[in-house]
Amino acid sequence: MPASKGADTQSGFDKSVDRIRDNVKTFAQSVGETAAEGVGTLADQGADGVKAVAGQVPRVSHWIDEQVDSARERVRAEPLKMMAIAAGVGALLGTILLRR
Repeated sequence: MPASKGADTQSGFDKSVDRIRDNVKTFAQSVGETAAEGVGTLADQGADGVKAVAGQVPRVSHWIDEQVDSARERVRAEPLKMMAIAAGVGALLGTILLRR
């Protein structure tokens, strides 16, 4: 009789190990699905953000063109004043960069 009790214990142990293995597999699948959903959500949000920024590019491009045109008009109207300002900014930047 002791041999059958040992066999029952072994088969019970095997069943427990099999249940644990199945639980771990189920858990891993669940985590994998949750992670995949999270990554998918992040990808969707990132794509939406890129689309939103891309939608602003024409407006920003137009604003930059206006600023460049305005600067050209100022330089043509007062070339000496603009040269003096540019020289001052250059001297200031040169001083700052040379102090390093």
